[in-house]
Amino acid sequence: MAIDKENNKAQTFNSLLILYFMMYFCIGILPVNIDNLVIELPGTTEFGIGIIIITQLTVGTISIFFFGYYGDKISEIFSRKKIFSLMNLIWIISYGLNFIAINYQYFFLCMIIASIGSGAFLPIGFSIIGDMYAPKERGNKYGLMAFGLNLGSGMGLLFGGLLGSYTGPEGWRWAYLVGPSISFLALILYTTKGFEPERGRSEPEFENFTGTLNYNYKITFQSIIHLFQIKTVRYVLLFILCNGIATATLGNWAIFYLTQKIIAEDPGLLATTLYLLSGIGILPGSIIGGKMGDNHMKNDKRNGRILVSLIGLIIGITLLMLFYMLPIFSSNPLEITLSWIFFLSLGLIGYFFASLYSGNVFAIYSDVCVPEKRSTVNAFNGIMLNIGAIIGNSILSSLILQDITFLPFAILLVLIIWILGSLFWLMPLKYYSKEIDACSKLKILHRSELERNVK
Repeated sequence: MAIDKENNKAQTFNSLLILYFMMYFCIGILPVNIDNLVIELPGTTEFGIGIIIITQLTVGTISIFFFGYYGDKISEIFSRKKIFSLMNLIWIISYGLNFIAINYQYFFLCMIIASIGSGAFLPIGFSIIGDMYAPKERGNKYGLMAFGLNLGSGMGLLFGGLLGSYTGPEGWRWAYLVGPSISFLALILYTTKGFEPERGRSEPEFENFTGTLNYNYKITFQSIIHLFQIKTVRYVLLFILCNGIATATLGNWAIFYLTQKIIAEDPGLLATTLYLLSGIGILPGSIIGGKMGDNHMKNDKRNGRILVSLIGLIIGITLLMLFYMLPIFSSNPLEITLSWIFFLSLGLIGYFFASLYSGNVFAIYSDVCVPEKRSTVNAFNGIMLNIGAIIGNSILSSLILQDITFLPFAILLVLIIWILGSLFWLMPLKYYSKEIDACSKLKILHRSELERNVK
């Protein structure tokens, strides 16, 4: 029985990981094909692409909020698994229909509908993971999800870029065919092999409890206010806002910016290669950061999660400032070689350290929030990230609309916001451990109430 349960958990998690990977694979196709879309898709302009990005973020934010607020209410009628499967099917079909896009308006509509479907992943999918695993395992699992996000984005950029560059300007269409096709297979795996974990069963406070776990999942405005009264949650979400301003803006514009800096034949390909190779540092960083946090928890050094995140961010963002701001010398072969080694090292190490926090954020939420509030806090993480992305992209777009030479200043500005935002991690050092204990007491109290009801 225990072996079957572990197998079910592994199959469910693996299918969620593949879906998350493929969702960001599809998202990554757009930024690297902006020029091709402008040339080949009737009615498309650079400004129009900017409108798509901002509208997607806005609609995605609304979708995340909806499923964070109403998801548990809907799950009283339909299971989380059914809701989650349906919303994943929506984004898969919408991205797939881009293969036959006839004009900008058609493409715009498909991208917006895809945002509605993908918005459900964070509040529902991540709460499922939190309910499957105990606190000492969550950092590793959320780190793997961050790994899937970043690898998926990178592969979308790489695969979409290669098809766009070497199969003609309409090569991006094939990327939108291949990505959703693989995503559909992953969804079939989830619907056939995945299971829905019982809320709260993985919590240490309910170990050996054989009764039925009943929670009140009704989300009210008052419960949201109470959520933000958890100081650890409040300050981490403020960081996520600043993080979104920087990372989403860089995700959309970094390749374009690096292309302007590189003076060489085919600078776009060189910029894409440098950006993707540097971003590889995120992959081990997200996993190792989560494992480091888990090890600290096992050793009862709770603030270890916070310190790993804080120190990693300060070191990582400082290195990334050098990566993006220093000039790239390319006047002769020796300078080109040395520049590549130097900038690749800066980018790899910078992104490694800057991603250590990503495996710890959702584990921290699970540690300080009772199970019935996890969908909501996960949703607010996505909302703050998207609001930050809207702010960051709006800042950059407004600056370059006046003068494209403002682009380096815009990149520096979002990096400064990012490193200042990382200082919000100082506050949880004071509150995190206390709020873990407070949450644990609430779960123990709930168990006592359930045991009295059984008797």
